[in-house]
Amino acid sequence: MTPTANDYAWLAHSQWFGRCDQDGYSLTLVRGRTPQQVLEAIGAVPQGFGDGFDDLLDCHEELREWVDDYQDDSFAAAAVTVPGEGGDWTLLLALDSGVGISGHLPALSAGGVTVTHDSNAGKPMQRFTHYRDGEVLTSFEEPERSHGSAPGALGPLLREVGYDGSGKQAAFFALAERLTGVRITDETVRDAEFLLGVVADEDEEGTD
Repeated sequence: MTPTANDYAWLAHSQWFGRCDQDGYSLTLVRGRTPQQVLEAIGAVPQGFGDGFDDLLDCHEELREWVDDYQDDSFAAAAVTVPGEGGDWTLLLALDSGVGISGHLPALSAGGVTVTHDSNAGKPMQRFTHYRDGEVLTSFEEPERSHGSAPGALGPLLREVGYDGSGKQAAFFALAERLTGVRITDETVRDAEFLLGVVADEDEEGTD
């Protein structure tokens, strides 16, 4: 059955997604790497295992207390194996104001595929990005202003999943499922046994 935005109506009532939408997040599906390999690829410092979204949130809040600077782009991330088209994928959820993961996508997609959607902390800017083997195929906030090597490729699929100019995030979840075969439910993230990590701000890393 073709996924549609209606399949993700639960987002409007999800506690974990509400917090992600409030703080800013990126959700990336990665083919070709395990959760450990995904965290290594983005330079994450391991933080052990987490039992559900609440442990990721605790990791995020502890990081913000330690950094104490909202100009710092360090972020907490969690990775878990999920079933999808062609076998296992890794779901990577980062509480990163929707900006932290973007610079890592070329390396993260090398030898595989990534599909990412994100939001930047309450502003009306949600983005969808599709990479293959280090190359951005399509990236857009609004489908009519997409860029990449195949900028218009996802327009028809986006319409098929029910995007009509509103309810963008539900449509992006459905589009991600269409591309990956990964069905995300409220429980998928709420109850996941995550591998946790923290990624330092690259600018701060280069500062004496």
